[in-house]
Amino acid sequence: MTEILAPAGDEEAFFAALRAGADAIYVGLKDFSARKAAANFSPEQLKDCADAAHVVGAKVYVALNTLVKEGEVSAFFAAALTAWNAGADALIVQDLFLGSLLKKTYPEMTLHLSTQAGVCNIYGARLAKRLGFSRVILARETPIADIRAIAAEVETEVFVQGALCTCFSGQCYMSSFAGGNSGNRGLCKQPCRKKYRIDRAGHESLSYALSLSDLCAASDVPKLVEAGVSSFKIEGRMRSAAYVAAAVEYYKDILTGAKQAQLAKDFSALKRAFNRGNYTRGYAFGQGKDLLSPDIQGHMGEQIGTVGARPGAANHRKDNAAENDKFTFVCSSYVPSDGDGFKVIRGGNKEVGGGVWRSSFPQGKGGFYLQKNADFRAGDGVYITLESKPFLPSAPRTVPLLLHAEIAEGKPPRVRAEGPFGVQEYTADFAAQTARSSPFTRQDLIDCFEKTDRFPFCVRWGNIAIDGNCFLLRSALNSFRRSVFSSVFSLLCGTREPLPERAMLAPEMQKDFPVATEKGDRIVLIGGDPAEASRLGMEIDCAVFRPQNYKNSAEYEGFFKVSEYYAWHKYLYIPAYCIGEDLEILGRHLEGFDGVYTESTFVLEWLRGRKISVMLGTGCNISSAVAARVALFCGADEVVLSKELSLAEIGKIGDASLYVFAGGSVKVMELGHCPFGRDCSGCDRRSAYTLTDEQGRAFPLLRYENSVCRFEVYNSAPLTGCPHTLSRRVYDFSALPSEDAAAFAMGKEENVRTHTSGAFRRGTI
Repeated sequence: MTEILAPAGDEEAFFAALRAGADAIYVGLKDFSARKAAANFSPEQLKDCADAAHVVGAKVYVALNTLVKEGEVSAFFAAALTAWNAGADALIVQDLFLGSLLKKTYPEMTLHLSTQAGVCNIYGARLAKRLGFSRVILARETPIADIRAIAAEVETEVFVQGALCTCFSGQCYMSSFAGGNSGNRGLCKQPCRKKYRIDRAGHESLSYALSLSDLCAASDVPKLVEAGVSSFKIEGRMRSAAYVAAAVEYYKDILTGAKQAQLAKDFSALKRAFNRGNYTRGYAFGQGKDLLSPDIQGHMGEQIGTVGARPGAANHRKDNAAENDKFTFVCSSYVPSDGDGFKVIRGGNKEVGGGVWRSSFPQGKGGFYLQKNADFRAGDGVYITLESKPFLPSAPRTVPLLLHAEIAEGKPPRVRAEGPFGVQEYTADFAAQTARSSPFTRQDLIDCFEKTDRFPFCVRWGNIAIDGNCFLLRSALNSFRRSVFSSVFSLLCGTREPLPERAMLAPEMQKDFPVATEKGDRIVLIGGDPAEASRLGMEIDCAVFRPQNYKNSAEYEGFFKVSEYYAWHKYLYIPAYCIGEDLEILGRHLEGFDGVYTESTFVLEWLRGRKISVMLGTGCNISSAVAARVALFCGADEVVLSKELSLAEIGKIGDASLYVFAGGSVKVMELGHCPFGRDCSGCDRRSAYTLTDEQGRAFPLLRYENSVCRFEVYNSAPLTGCPHTLSRRVYDFSALPSEDAAAFAMGKEENVRTHTSGAFRRGTI
């Protein structure tokens, strides 16, 4: 049976998931969690929760899925050790290379590679497996063909429910450059949920142009099971306990073949708990028309009625206090409870108001009244978004326990327990005495042991043998019961010998991860016109070619023809989002290039054994010296540090052989979808658009073609301010106006009119 994996941002959600039947639950500690705003768990809470889960056969995974900077690596290793010793069954890690070193240091640990690592093809999965990860959590953008191929080689976890990020996994820097809050560090401010307009016909009005609907892959569950998916993941560590329980119950019932009436009830509870703009099937089976949610932001809920007239009454009668300008009538069979929250939505896509129902409101037949806070009109839909009394499973999951007992005068009572742990026998530390009056009975024993206290046991009885006229002191028997249950609980929890703290990069491991020694000034230029930049004085060591259409051989030929006149190394740009079909195209065009510049680590496996250099770009999010060392050991020839690091943090790394992203166009999003809804028949197929926010900031939106059209968002201002004393610098001219590109090429960055220093000065948090 495929695992149902539930989120828990706090203990209430954790136990709601457990009671609802989750097979596994993922949580975060206070640090290194990609949901830093959640309550998260202390080590003590984690231990208690892990014990509670293990007793009923569930697992607990701990997310340590943020980027780790220089100076934090020791704390990261300490957090991993703490989580493992507290009972974690696996650790979820984003940093592939740091995770590999963690596995070398603690081979006993089980590691899952986070979706933030952006694995969407077989080579990314193979690399993860080679570096010690036992499971890969796939990028949400992975199509079913790639899911099937990956699942055949490594344990695979796939999102089936919850929020969808606008940007391809791990490649979003918009929050960082908008305000210094990094999504890769668990502090995303969700700029993708703001309003934008695009300079294309039909998209000129402000809307939630980047916002995606919530994922619900329920109808595709059989196809995902057939593809070999090991775990169905529910997103939502920031969501309520009611949402978590509803989602778990829905997918458990789908997997167990529940009847349609039950599934409809489950789905209703799920929509009421949280529903952003209705649902989408997501990316696995191709972009649908329901992927984008441009009209409604936030929780939409479930429609339970419409604004209308109370039956038998003329609407808006002045002599009826319930139908004047203060209240409006909702035609509905739903019976509200005090504190229920509602939204009023017109035409299915325009939120016009809402309110909270109170029992003090006027009463009506055939519906209920809501207080007006907008111009509600007849026919407007009324959606419930908050149930004051949501259904939560109250009964704990229990473990069946079969007990047998022998009690005889003058002998210690004995109990034999049978369960999932096998058979255990227990003997009390006191003897049964002779009764002076009422003897001890079978029912007395049953009454005592059915008090299971905090232990999740469902007690059944086998043989109970009472020999003689026995008397048992109640307090002694209670103590014996507690010791039996405590022992059984410990057996079900399982025993794990705590791992001792070990030195990272111990002496015997140093030879595996040597320090790079190559030095020398080098400038890498991505995109733009390298010939023009060279003519203006930029001394380019490596020109990275970015085709507008990866299938167009003429573009490659044009680049090679220009390159004949220059001594630069020729590299091909490899985007982060590359599925199997993309790689087939890219593979046909590698000949003639000296190397590749890649935004994803999968290339280390894709090109393994081939004589072509690999430069790991900023999209690989390498943020520490030790991660860089492991990357070089794993096959990288050159490494570019994360563009979220400050100059001070780069200085702490102190490795002059590493490259720094020094300026120019800053890609802040790699989209996994078409922002125009894949309406190809009416597409103008421009290579560049402009995405403008409510403050008037203009973000270049570029289109390129691989197996399909893809889109990238660039920051509204180019990056400047990197000192030229740094010997190895990377510039990106992909989205720069020609005059700004010329200023960079001539070393006159101060002439760039609108610019930002990005993370250089303040860094990101």
